Amino acid sequence: MSDYTKNLLRWIAVLPGSLLAGFLATFPLHLMLYLAFANNGTLLGFIELPAGSNVSMEYFLYPFIIALVFIYVGFEIAPKHKLKTAVILAVLYLLFIIGSVILGLQNNIEMSFEVRTLGPIIGLLIGLFIVWQKSKIVDKNE
Repeated sequence: MSDYTKNLLRWIAVLPGSLLAGFLATFPLHLMLYLAFANNGTLLGFIELPAGSNVSMEYFLYPFIIALVFIYVGFEIAPKHKLKTAVILAVLYLLFIIGSVILGLQNNIEMSFEVRTLGPIIGLLIGLFIVWQKSKIVDKNE
């Protein structure tokens, strides 16, 4: 297979691969919180979680994890211009969030600003910071 074909397939896989990885990343989170719930709120034997918090923690952490992994995996899949790709993915994700809010308001769905609303924004910012740092390291080595 030629380099052109490999690069083309990688570019095609950026968006679907990022989305899939973001949603698949929620399974280990669910498993860890479920194990903590099964062990009376203790995660890995030393991390104490508040009583009855595993459902609420999932509710707040899912958007954060999905956004963070979405940016990072898109950065890794892209064959070239990795940092630009991560920024474009972040903008697309923000447009999705804004579109969801607008659609909710048009359909008279009560929208409120919660801590969960900050999750994807913080995840995007941390994801962009991670890929920015990683791109600086890669640029130094080349």
